[in-house]
Amino acid sequence: MKNLVTKCALPLSIVLILFSGCNTSTKTKEKKGTTESGQEAYVEVEVFDGAKIKDQVVETIRQMPSEKEVANLLMEAGASYIFDLTVPPEQAEKMMTKSEQSFGLGLYSFDLLYAGVYNRGDVAAQIGEVSEQIIDDLGLRNDLISTNEYMGKIKGNVDNKDSLDYFVTQNLNYFHEQMSEGDEPYVYALSVIGSNVEALYVLSQTTLLANNNEKLLSVMNMQDERVRLVFTLLEMMSEDENIKPYYEQFKPVVDIFEENQEITENELSEIGPLMESMRKNILD
Repeated sequence: MKNLVTKCALPLSIVLILFSGCNTSTKTKEKKGTTESGQEAYVEVEVFDGAKIKDQVVETIRQMPSEKEVANLLMEAGASYIFDLTVPPEQAEKMMTKSEQSFGLGLYSFDLLYAGVYNRGDVAAQIGEVSEQIIDDLGLRNDLISTNEYMGKIKGNVDNKDSLDYFVTQNLNYFHEQMSEGDEPYVYALSVIGSNVEALYVLSQTTLLANNNEKLLSVMNMQDERVRLVFTLLEMMSEDENIKPYYEQFKPVVDIFEENQEITENELSEIGPLMESMRKNILD
């Protein structure tokens, strides 16, 4: 289980060895309208076959630093909560495909953690309702049966900071426990990518907006492992034509962290727009 408090860390090279050389995709037919004669037209596309590398997906996620760490560090650095950086609840209605909903579940999961840390019970309650709807849309209700109970506790403790933060954390721990044991590695991988993209987006934008961002730049300099492991997940799934554009778009962020010993204002000015653009493409 990916616990939001305790992590186990293994060298990235182990993960790369585990999945290198594996064909992680399968072919499927996707409808592309109709021909002039009125027949339905299809094209063959590569899609990610999560069952082939479920263990590697789960192991990579277990190594990932918790998203809550970013929210906590933002608070400790004295950064204000910025509601406008979160995903609007109504955006969920536009998430129609499985990949969009999986990414969205992750985006909202970080926003829920962010709200919990900053004692924004009103926001947490809204996000809880949206997350529950996405879980139902993805057909995960039986796998995540207790999320309904946790969300009820979150709504019942919107004015109690300690309890709110506790139940938000427990809900995310439960999500990781169930998904790591379940049969939806595709959804699990995309949701974790989404939550970490949101974490990096909120962190980078908050740092860019801050008048005195020395402490926030220090937080940004702690994100190299997160960046590498997000890229590892994207690389595993890059044979899926729906995911490949995000893999290619995230590569420059990885390069910045790998090529610079320190993230300064100059690097931040590149990372910020890259994360904003990637998040926008996920939501569009």
